[in-house]
Amino acid sequence: MKDRHLFQPTRWLCRAAAATAVLALSGCAGGPSASGSAALAAATVAAASPMSATPHTSASEGASPSFTVSGAVARRATFDLAALQALPAVTQTVGSNSYTGVSLWALLNDASVGLKPDTAVRNPVLSMYAVLVGSDGYRAVVSLAEIAPESGNRAALVAYSLNGAPLGRNGMARLVLPGDVKPGRSVARLAAIEVFAAQPSGR
Repeated sequence: MKDRHLFQPTRWLCRAAAATAVLALSGCAGGPSASGSAALAAATVAAASPMSATPHTSASEGASPSFTVSGAVARRATFDLAALQALPAVTQTVGSNSYTGVSLWALLNDASVGLKPDTAVRNPVLSMYAVLVGSDGYRAVVSLAEIAPESGNRAALVAYSLNGAPLGRNGMARLVLPGDVKPGRSVARLAAIEVFAAQPSGR
């Protein structure tokens, strides 16, 4: 780490030297306009500044203060932190961390939402699934058969607290699946839950 910081000023000086060389060549080629000289001078300053190496973070990647539930449900609903905390709380331990939130199954079956299965299909919940979407576009699928008490009965938590504190950079809420070997489906900065019913090909 010490060596990397040692060589950073050298990179900035190289950028500045390159931009200065372009400015000099432009003058030899017949003299740039005043606006062109100003632009090149600005490029020289930007190249020399360490702040120019700071990555830009898109506003769309910020945490959402609420998330929506839509799709194959009786009512489209929006949940903010207060609405989540009004539902029965569940705590799950994952490794050394303790998450508190609401069961995904309970959330989807709450009176404010309500699953809307296809009554023409036998055991319709077994072919339904939820797509959970983060504010950065990251998404993961949870089969409702996985989490339904009468079938898979696996824990799936829409968490709003980590070790007794807010989630911070992980947003207002995130998905936690304690039974997964790796946390790839743990969608952070939850922005939407979309419920679907799988349809046979050609239907």
